[in-house]
Amino acid sequence: MENQTKTWTYLLMDLEMTGLNPFQHGVIEVGMMVLDDQFEIIGELLMDLCPPNDVTIDRAALDYNGFTLDRIAAGRSYEEFCDVFAGFLATHFVPGTKPIIVGQYVTADIVFLSSIFDRSRRTILMESLGNDIIDTKSIANQANAIARYNKIKLPFQSTSLSKPGGISEVFHITGFQAHSAKGDMMATRAALLRFLHFKP
Repeated sequence: MENQTKTWTYLLMDLEMTGLNPFQHGVIEVGMMVLDDQFEIIGELLMDLCPPNDVTIDRAALDYNGFTLDRIAAGRSYEEFCDVFAGFLATHFVPGTKPIIVGQYVTADIVFLSSIFDRSRRTILMESLGNDIIDTKSIANQANAIARYNKIKLPFQSTSLSKPGGISEVFHITGFQAHSAKGDMMATRAALLRFLHFKP
């Protein structure tokens, strides 16, 4: 059934890249979920991308996220992604209504997403996102800061989603494939739900 109200609140995202430098590396997978105000999943976008030829591919990054060169080559172009992304936003959000962006270290994802728009000459797409974010890594860092201030044990030995002592371990979040867009989004959503009731 077609969405009539488009009153959804959050845009959860996770990107996989060929490295960590947005000036050299590129995006090879994009995952996005539209969530309502109860964090229920309303819509989903998953797409493999093939970045431009001048993008550096760091072998260590591929070992980390499990991508192969063949899988990257079969991905969609940045320009194709921009067209699909614009339609995805139009389907789920009223024009002029900007979602709250959610993710784990989502500021890095936003920078890389911006690089896609820039290379595709579609920088106007950034204006549809606004600047309201919820970052689960930042929430964990805030909890640690409160613990340091009160001189109590840090609740998170790591603010990573997947490392030992990190968010998934503390909250007992299991069953999601780490370092894939879908798995990381599902784990981030689960972490966000745990944070709603978390007290260090």
